[in-house]
Amino acid sequence: MKNPTIMITGTHGFVGARAVQHYPDAICVPSELVRAAGEALTDFIKVHNPDIILNAAAISDIGVCEKNPEASYAANVKLPVLLADAANCVNAKLISFSSDQVYTGCTEEGPYRESDVLPTPANLYARHKLEAEERVLAISPDAVLLRATWMYDMPMYAHANRGNFLLNTIGAVLQGKELCFSSEEYRGITYVRQVVEQLDRVFDLPGGVYNYGSENSLHMLETVQSLLHALGTAYRVQDTERRRHNLWMDCSKIKQQGIYFDTTTDGFRRCLNDYGYNMIV
Repeated sequence: MKNPTIMITGTHGFVGARAVQHYPDAICVPSELVRAAGEALTDFIKVHNPDIILNAAAISDIGVCEKNPEASYAANVKLPVLLADAANCVNAKLISFSSDQVYTGCTEEGPYRESDVLPTPANLYARHKLEAEERVLAISPDAVLLRATWMYDMPMYAHANRGNFLLNTIGAVLQGKELCFSSEEYRGITYVRQVVEQLDRVFDLPGGVYNYGSENSLHMLETVQSLLHALGTAYRVQDTERRRHNLWMDCSKIKQQGIYFDTTTDGFRRCLNDYGYNMIV
């Protein structure tokens, strides 16, 4: 699709704010319409008639979702379902972010594929994300649902920045805090700039669910050690030996569509190089 009209929700969020930077001509959906997820949002979409609706809005904090299930359902299920209906009305393609958290109920070693039969996810956020995937595709089979990994970046100027794996690790080292990770836990972690840069290719994907992000064959203890090595420090990491969940994803499906990510370790190097960052402790 050449020069599509792109509409973005969640423009003040971690992914959405960077998507707006990447697509400066995109139509930004006002936050109040996103929160209400009602008729006014549908009308807004009909007036602007986009080719692509990129849904980056969500409540992704697992603890917040558990404490506020109605808010979680509104943001993580009701909103994408409404967007799927609206996309059908204007013949737009919906791209909506899901999460690797849908794999929290899996007990096999992994890595996991989109075709794996999933048990009930272990937290409310993941259950809502899985329900949204199923309902959106029932409404709009051409929609694309991206099961994104944990993401990171350096802070954005003049933007509210929450903590992420990279910043939290650097902060702990600088403050001399203990770093504890498990040698029994696996998951990919992805540089958010690469997530956004790949979206041009995502717009042309066939409808369906895709694991989307950096693959990582290292356990979390090795993963944080690889980041510390990229930072030039031999800071010590404690092994908790605690297995909370395995979110290790196989991204073969999206590779078959020509979309490739750095490994998690290579992503760390890319990010640090992009920002000219070096720390020796």
